[in-house]
Amino acid sequence: MNFKNLLLFGSFLASMQSFSQTAENRANKKIEIGTELQLYPVGFMPMITSNVFIKEDWALRFRIGGNFANRQDFSGYNDDEVAKGFGGSVGIVKYFPSWWKGKTFVGVTLDTWNMWTEWQDGIQTSNPTSGTTYNLVVQPWANVGYQYNISSKWNAGISVGFGREINVITRGEKVGEGWMGIATFSVNYVVK
Repeated sequence: MNFKNLLLFGSFLASMQSFSQTAENRANKKIEIGTELQLYPVGFMPMITSNVFIKEDWALRFRIGGNFANRQDFSGYNDDEVAKGFGGSVGIVKYFPSWWKGKTFVGVTLDTWNMWTEWQDGIQTSNPTSGTTYNLVVQPWANVGYQYNISSKWNAGISVGFGREINVITRGEKVGEGWMGIATFSVNYVVK
């Protein structure tokens, strides 16, 4: 069941990207591919990214990757939570000229994550409980950052942002969700 969801989601992202690239090829617009590492207070997300420029200063952003969290007892539901999963996102980024060899930017993104959380509760009691919960997580977030042009083909960026994890489907006991801060580091290559 989960493999089918991954395949469906991957096909959707690939078709969106193919359509965008076909349109971009006709219009001769810029396309970047890259990697990204997002850090948040209890975890990290390594990503593969693609920025498809619809105008010189606007880009559609597509990402796929993993999400790894160790919430410990921060969730409010359990004494310990360790989560991992995969997902992707779509967003839009607006770039602004900068005074120094790069651009500032703002973006909004919607992530979707398939997460499996191993939890333990009542660890200090004589009757502890544990289990695994599946969540489909929707995570809207916004960020602001700076992108430095290393060369005409390479750039690197850093940003800070905030978002909210929302568990929209839960199979098992309740697990952590809520507001979060995000720091992002990225490297992109201009394909076209």
